[in-house]
Amino acid sequence: MGIYKSKLFTLLIWVRIEHNTKNRSGEKMREDSFFWESLLAWYSENGRHHFPWRNTKEPFRILLAEFLLQQTHVRKVQEVYEQLLLKYPDISELARANIETVEEIIAPIGLRYRAERLIKTAEIIRNQHNGNVPNDYKELTKLPGIGDYIANAILCYAFDQPVVPIDTNVIRLFTRYFGYTSKNPRPRMDKELASKIRSHFEGMDSTRAANLAVLDLAGVVCTDKKPKHLQCPISQECSFFSK
Repeated sequence: MGIYKSKLFTLLIWVRIEHNTKNRSGEKMREDSFFWESLLAWYSENGRHHFPWRNTKEPFRILLAEFLLQQTHVRKVQEVYEQLLLKYPDISELARANIETVEEIIAPIGLRYRAERLIKTAEIIRNQHNGNVPNDYKELTKLPGIGDYIANAILCYAFDQPVVPIDTNVIRLFTRYFGYTSKNPRPRMDKELASKIRSHFEGMDSTRAANLAVLDLAGVVCTDKKPKHLQCPISQECSFFSK
């Protein structure tokens, strides 16, 4: 899916959001409507549509990207991702990979232990799933190195399932904008907070464009340090900005 199709899909999700928020009541309807309309309009023009894993729904490529993106700055991943795909274009090829070679390719982005996990995951998918990346949460989380976030990311971005992969970027944007708090020292483990965040995605045909928009705004504008309030399309209704 190219940039044009990505923007068109964003527009369709926007229309769907507008339809569904009309079925909600009062303040939540207003908050969600402004949040999503403003965010998706910004994403259509400013989103990081150029990342190669954004322009595919091929499950193997999504799985590979999510492995590499884990605990790594997104800007560093693209070259490594493309090198791996060039050498190992499918699950079967990766399952036969030499671990030292994969480690060498991954070395520039660190966390070389991912090489062993990638190869082992590919072997299991080849041997137990006929070479097809599972489209089931329980089956995905049985694979080495795949936890809640990567499993949901694969289901969302590759299979268009109505699930929301939640990481620290997603949490930061929603806690700032809606004023949510967590008593858990590790908010990513806070199930109540996750439920609140996911409630804002309810009723959508797909969470794919919506979640990518959240990730991009959090990564480019609503950053951990020195957030760019003046560039933020949702700042006028943001609880964090109004403090």
